[in-house]
Amino acid sequence: MILYKKNINEPISPASITKLMTALILYEYNELNELVSISYPDTYNFEGKVAYLSEGSVLSVEQLLEFLLVYSANDSAYATAMHVSNSVDDFVKLMNTRAKKLNMVNTNFQNPDGLDQENHYTTINDLLLLSDYILRNTKILDITKKTKFYYDENGKLRDYENTNLIIKDGFKGLKTGWTSKAGLTFIGYNQENNRNIVTIVNKSFVDEKKESHFEDTLLLYNKTLENFKDHLLLSKSDNVYKIINSFDSTYHTYNYDILKFGNINISKQVYLKSIDNSEMFFENKFDNEFINIDILRSENSIQYNFFMSNAISKLVSSN
Repeated sequence: MILYKKNINEPISPASITKLMTALILYEYNELNELVSISYPDTYNFEGKVAYLSEGSVLSVEQLLEFLLVYSANDSAYATAMHVSNSVDDFVKLMNTRAKKLNMVNTNFQNPDGLDQENHYTTINDLLLLSDYILRNTKILDITKKTKFYYDENGKLRDYENTNLIIKDGFKGLKTGWTSKAGLTFIGYNQENNRNIVTIVNKSFVDEKKESHFEDTLLLYNKTLENFKDHLLLSKSDNVYKIINSFDSTYHTYNYDILKFGNINISKQVYLKSIDNSEMFFENKFDNEFINIDILRSENSIQYNFFMSNAISKLVSSN
């Protein structure tokens, strides 16, 4: 259920959220304990946020995923492309093929790290499809929820902090990013308050501390807590219908509560839509769904069988 949306099908620059697709392909093509020897394209230049991973150094796929998703190192994205495809161009083709399989029909990748480039775009809705798939089908969240990780290269142990600054507020993923075209952008995932909420913000104002995308995320998340709740549409103690016959009249309830999750500021009334001998159909204005209720047969019901004589039968048939 999408709780809030705005411009979700407009093309946007994904910035380092691109690395979610890069990481998904690395995850799906390799085991986490598989070893990777770092290599780069001949023309590669370290640009943007990088970890300066040395060419020829060896690390595990899990560690490479940490550099991609926790520290958001651009050089780790190119090292991933070379490991999987031995060619950046071929890897980008894999990214776009995988996007189409996820029905991300308004997405086109041009690079594995997310730096601004002509025809490198996606939409909020497509990013939601990607996020939903990752959360349901992978263990990548085990990587993104780390506040930091450690890596030892040439005997030097260094810690790498997560670019996600609101892990402490319950957001265990999924990916941050920023470029001049994308602004500050963030896909958040929060499992607290008995909910699983994905938030996606893009083009947040690039403030001095580069934290406005987190402020926007918290605002959006808190609005969902305030305005979307379970609402009791029909109580199991409510009388729904009454059966009347010559012996008795009896009220009947629905036997259990009907709860609907939705915007509490929208009408919560239930209207009778139609009725027949066996069911009643109610329209729920809360989310425009229908509720059908079986009508019980009375214990005192009587069934009549009518038999026509030949004379009456002829009379009826002649009419």
